Amino acid sequence: MSRHSVDTRPVDTRRPLRVGALALAALMLVTACATGGPSGGGVTAYRYSLPTPENSFEAWTLEAEADEEDTGDGEAIFSNLPTDFQPVRISDSELRVALTTFWLQVPLRVSASCPPLYVGRKLALASAPLSGEAWQSDLAQSYGRFCERRGTPGDCLTLFNDGPRLQADDKRSIALAMAVGPALEGVDAEVRAMLNPTRVLATLSFTITAYMALLLAPEPVTKGVALAFSVLMWGYLGWEFFDLLRAYAQLYEDAPQASSYVELREVGDSFGRVIGPNSVRILVMVATAAIGETAALMSKGPKLPGFGQASRSVEANTGLRLMNAATGAERVIVSVNEGTIRIVLPVNAVSMTARNGGGARPALKPNEPTKGGGLLSGGYRAFKSFRAFKRQMGKAGEGQEWHHLVEKHKFNVKRFGAEVIHNTENVIPLGKDLHTRVSAFYSSKNPYVTNSHNLTVREWIRTQSYEAQRSFGLLVIKKIRSREW
Repeated sequence: MSRHSVDTRPVDTRRPLRVGALALAALMLVTACATGGPSGGGVTAYRYSLPTPENSFEAWTLEAEADEEDTGDGEAIFSNLPTDFQPVRISDSELRVALTTFWLQVPLRVSASCPPLYVGRKLALASAPLSGEAWQSDLAQSYGRFCERRGTPGDCLTLFNDGPRLQADDKRSIALAMAVGPALEGVDAEVRAMLNPTRVLATLSFTITAYMALLLAPEPVTKGVALAFSVLMWGYLGWEFFDLLRAYAQLYEDAPQASSYVELREVGDSFGRVIGPNSVRILVMVATAAIGETAALMSKGPKLPGFGQASRSVEANTGLRLMNAATGAERVIVSVNEGTIRIVLPVNAVSMTARNGGGARPALKPNEPTKGGGLLSGGYRAFKSFRAFKRQMGKAGEGQEWHHLVEKHKFNVKRFGAEVIHNTENVIPLGKDLHTRVSAFYSSKNPYVTNSHNLTVREWIRTQSYEAQRSFGLLVIKKIRSREW
């Protein structure tokens, strides 16, 4: 299958599931470089206002450091995971066997009787228009026929539990169900014999939607089943991982705009065409395995079709054990627009092959000596506090100070986690004078950058994604060093 991409925009952190919000942030970064000042001399002609004491770098970071717990010198790995490896291929027959097995293993979760449906469900599926909106009734009738064709008449996705109208999320669920439907063909017969097929489809649809929404958000996915789902999808899909995310982002944006079943079907079909049938199978398979607790996924994971191939591919490309990474990682940060997936892992997640200098390549960084003289493979050294970082890394150097590209104030530490902030990728040495100027810039009010006279640069940037903050941090250093800002 050829590689495809769908143009999508980032997600706003204050409304994390609304695709398309951080494009404004990217536009602001561009205009920060290109917009002329009042005197026509570019950004450098603008004299930005000085910070007030409460908005200063010292006020924010001293408070954050005061709240830090000294947790010792324990280390973790912070790594940017590669995706330049081939996806695993799963056949229809392999998928059918896996799904039937997994669904029959969770009968109490999947086959329980459906909760009472909203009393207006029959009205929504009837021919009478709702509140004068004929398209709502037409779409509801078409949804009812979709369920009937599947042999599960009625509200097969339980969309009317919260009311008689199809909302934006309901349309997304229908489009997704139509996209993954072909992968489920052939499984229903065995499921019907023992389980409630309506409950199966609704549970699977909800699981996929929930996990994919988390991956689209600019917040970290933290420890648990959702994180394990994310890592397994990466391990199985390789370079197709971001094709999947971009395609789902497009579905998320387009489905609510559909006003007919035909338009909604095209949204679902477009999703399926972009990622291809193999990725659809993997999405359905991993999502089914992820229904339940992390411990259940731990036992199911190695039994997935193609798991051995995925595991070998991940270890050869990163030095990581796939299942250890899936169940042991602390957090994952996925940036769809930048095409990056960053992960916080315990040191023991790195395979012995990589530690012993075998064929596995480190995920990003050349080996660095630890305090004990050994080698840390597979990523950047990460710490639970800045104190622990400085104890291990020592001073920044003659005439230099440590600088966090993504700042170390309490908001970022709480949002992304300490290890994402205090690591050898994010913390770099800067000359003292340059560091002072960079800190002053973040504390200033610069409407050419923030598009606001009320916010400091620091207050503006802290609402954005990790990747946006890091890219902006590098840009600030470049501009101030060259005297452009």
